[in-house]
Amino acid sequence: MKRNIIIIIVSFIFALALWLYISLSDNYIVNLSVPINLKLSQRQALASELPSAIDITLKGKGWDLLTVILGHKPVYNLDLSNFKRNVKISPISDLKSIIGIPEHITILNVYPDTLDIVFDNIIEKYLKVKNNINIIPKEGYIIVGNPKIEPDSVKVYGANSILMKLKNIPTEFLTIENVSQKFSKVVNLKDTLTNLIQIEPKTVTISYNIELLAEKKLEGIDVSVKDLPADKEVVLIPPKIDLIFRGGVNQLTKLKEEDVSVTIDFKLLEKDSTGFVTPDIRIPVDYYLIKYEPDQFQYIIKSK
Repeated sequence: MKRNIIIIIVSFIFALALWLYISLSDNYIVNLSVPINLKLSQRQALASELPSAIDITLKGKGWDLLTVILGHKPVYNLDLSNFKRNVKISPISDLKSIIGIPEHITILNVYPDTLDIVFDNIIEKYLKVKNNINIIPKEGYIIVGNPKIEPDSVKVYGANSILMKLKNIPTEFLTIENVSQKFSKVVNLKDTLTNLIQIEPKTVTISYNIELLAEKKLEGIDVSVKDLPADKEVVLIPPKIDLIFRGGVNQLTKLKEEDVSVTIDFKLLEKDSTGFVTPDIRIPVDYYLIKYEPDQFQYIIKSK
């Protein structure tokens, strides 16, 4: 019984090998995407974007195509360092030798069939970093202030015509949840113009201040009338206002009455016909005013 099983296995392997040999002796067509590896000198800059890869269609015997697919990954090395003027390059003319395709394999199609190389004067420019990191604090916590980016600007090299259109350099997109303490992370800068620009450095550090969420109420804040004529007097009803803030625990301990300003413009009183006006409230940057009481004031204008 054991001998019969061995004979069956050997027969199966032989039949499979024979089938593979016969099958791979036939002609086949395969599609490959060949990455472009671009080489430029330090004095060169491209003004037009090149594709990241060349798509080719090959025809040949199965054995030959198998060696291409399973062998070293083909790369189209494009050396432009000796070019000084705009040029059109046809990859198909030297594609076989550059990426190492055997002579008996036929190239049926190449896309794109022409690469338009456009050069421009190279310049350097500092651009602000755009933060695409989304931090979601843990429930009961809050982000205090704006994130700190180091460095907040990066040096960019590239063609004059390209850099003049850029306003900033974005970071990668990333969402981090349930953060409950001060947080820093090194993130990559996103190069959306492959082969056209160089960025230094390629990473930045972004820091967030996360604190326990709290509220604070400033009571009895004086309300002043702005641009009040010397011969006029205004009585506000009520004369004071309460402000309710939301923020981090440590952040709110620093908030004082003298940090806020509540005013009503006398010109607004002169134009009003309802008997009620809304105050203008100025607060420090990075603080959240969630409520104020009252939200409107009655008033009486008197002559002195």
